[in-house]
Amino acid sequence: NLNIVLCINGAFPDMQAARLACVSSGTLITQSLDVSVQEGETAKITCCWNGSADRVRFTWLKIQTLIENKTVIDQSTGFQNEQKNKCSVLTLETMTKNDSGKYICKVTVEIPVLKEALGNGTTITVTARKSTNDSKIEGNLPYPVIIALGVVVPLFLITLICFCSLRKKKGKTKTPSIKQNV
Repeated sequence: NLNIVLCINGAFPDMQAARLACVSSGTLITQSLDVSVQEGETAKITCCWNGSADRVRFTWLKIQTLIENKTVIDQSTGFQNEQKNKCSVLTLETMTKNDSGKYICKVTVEIPVLKEALGNGTTITVTARKSTNDSKIEGNLPYPVIIALGVVVPLFLITLICFCSLRKKKGKTKTPSIKQNV
């Protein structure tokens, strides 16, 4: 127990940023916090560890079923590569409600000494996509159509009234000249 406390406090001071798990060797596994997405969207969750090894395997499991298995060989020449080798990102595209569940990351150090550790898991909740009917009112007309009609109809009526009154005025001025010619 003391080793776990030291591992969390020493290696990852911001406990709000990720779910944590430690193995007795002091290796720290961090996983993304729980995620909620809508159907059809993409979810990305991460798993990182703080150890060092020549070869590490990241395995993603959902209900004891293998989702992804990736082996990383440390060929780092600089800090960026080293950091890259310490994390795995699981990308799940076009999610459905069946994809909801707890995703657990298993880190296996293969070389130099075989060690395994499990993360605490990230729960992904997939919710139904919001209905497109929210932008409609009675009569099944969408708001943009109603707004357009609300602008166009009064303008048309004003134009029609102006046209009729101009025509009426022109008609009155022409009538006397016709009578004079007869």
